[in-house]
Amino acid sequence: MLRKLVKYDLKANYLCLLVCYAVYIVLTIAFSLNIKGIIREETAQTASQIVPEAVRIFMTVSLTILWGGSMIGLLILTFVLIIHRFYTNLVSDQGYLSLTLPVSTRQHMLSKLISGLLFQFLTLVVIVASFIIMGGIIDILPIVSRFGELLMYIWEEVTDYYGLIYGLDMLVGIVRGLLMIYFSICVGQLFNKHKIWGAIGTYLGLLIVLELFVGIAALILGITPSGDLVWLASLMGGSWWSLISKAAQAAVYFFLGAWILEKKANLE
Repeated sequence: MLRKLVKYDLKANYLCLLVCYAVYIVLTIAFSLNIKGIIREETAQTASQIVPEAVRIFMTVSLTILWGGSMIGLLILTFVLIIHRFYTNLVSDQGYLSLTLPVSTRQHMLSKLISGLLFQFLTLVVIVASFIIMGGIIDILPIVSRFGELLMYIWEEVTDYYGLIYGLDMLVGIVRGLLMIYFSICVGQLFNKHKIWGAIGTYLGLLIVLELFVGIAALILGITPSGDLVWLASLMGGSWWSLISKAAQAAVYFFLGAWILEKKANLE
């Protein structure tokens, strides 16, 4: 049954995201071709230009804004669709139907978690692919390759210091972040009015409390940044304590959120 729930969740949003992915890739190609044309003109140093200078500047600025905005918008849209799917399917009027299915609330939560993680992964893949496409069109693949080597160097520096625990810590952190959003939406249903504001307030409250808790714990444990590039990782965790803490939080958000949906939810 869980597989059917995940399949249903993916079908609900995949068409919208596919269209957005296609638009983003088209804008990436247009932006890259424009940059390639500018590079060729500057290299050739031609006295005459087919396209007037003012038009070329307008096109360059417009495509730059559209491409950059579309990348940011794609990231935001992915999260909006994930949140919208959870809200409409479980805590809005559709929740009456969804929660009457012969499926536990934990399976509903798990289905939304899996589909949400898949959508985030796909969006990341599309963005990485767009930079590869851009590198191929503008003929800067060596630069892209060097950037990839830099990322690998940073990763090796971090993992050499923390070990593979850092990768697990990042993964659990992503899961925790998504479950925190779901849990906040569930808590919002405990309010008789202003459920959305209740969910937003819960999420912001959790963020503030967690930041204060992590800061105080770091001071008590004497955790300080060290190493060449390790200080970047130290801002995000990378220890057994951080991994266990995030996993415990994720478990609380998951099971308590499912319990609220089952016992206490005041559906619209």
